[in-house]
Amino acid sequence: MKNLSLIINAILAVAIAVLFYFQFSEKQPEPRKNKVNSAVIDSVSATLRIAFVNHDSLMANYKLVDDIREELEIAKKKSERKVEQRNAVLSQHLEQMMGEYQSKISELERTGQAMNETLRNMKIQELQSLEQNVQAFSQEAEQEVMMLGQKLQGELIDLEMKRNTEISSKLKALLADYNQEFGFSFILAHSEEAGGILLGNPSLDITVDVVDGLNEIYDAEQAAKAEEDAKKKK
Repeated sequence: MKNLSLIINAILAVAIAVLFYFQFSEKQPEPRKNKVNSAVIDSVSATLRIAFVNHDSLMANYKLVDDIREELEIAKKKSERKVEQRNAVLSQHLEQMMGEYQSKISELERTGQAMNETLRNMKIQELQSLEQNVQAFSQEAEQEVMMLGQKLQGELIDLEMKRNTEISSKLKALLADYNQEFGFSFILAHSEEAGGILLGNPSLDITVDVVDGLNEIYDAEQAAKAEEDAKKKK
């Protein structure tokens, strides 16, 4: 009996050992393999050259930007004047129609009692028709002024986009020429308002060079334009 007990205990011990093995020796998942070759990263990083341009400073100091802002402000004021002038013309016409309507009402109140029913009904119908015309003109005038404002606003937006494209093109052309000497891998844009670069080494800031280069080109273009205008006046 004692031997049987020992055998049973031995069997139980083996069973527990087997369960313990399968419980704790399950195959662990393999670590994720990065697809990027670290050797390539190290190689590129060793030769990577980066600079940045402070966009806020660029927009504040590039002379062309001042010209564009002035141009847009003038265009905006012209648009506002066009809307105001058209609104004034339509308002004046509406006031004339309202004056005529009020005059006919006063006339009917003054002479209506002396009219026969047929004539009085004709006058009333005339007033109703005139009232409808006034209301229709008022709605049409309001719609016309609103559409004119939207049209001019769209033209201003198009002009601003066109000028922004002009600035971007000049900047890219200058950077392409500038980078022939320095060979930067990336030239980034930094702006306090838009974010992007959170921290940059000041030694990588090439804003002064870029602004000076753009203004030099601007001055040359303005001088050439002035010379051309002077020739036309002769």
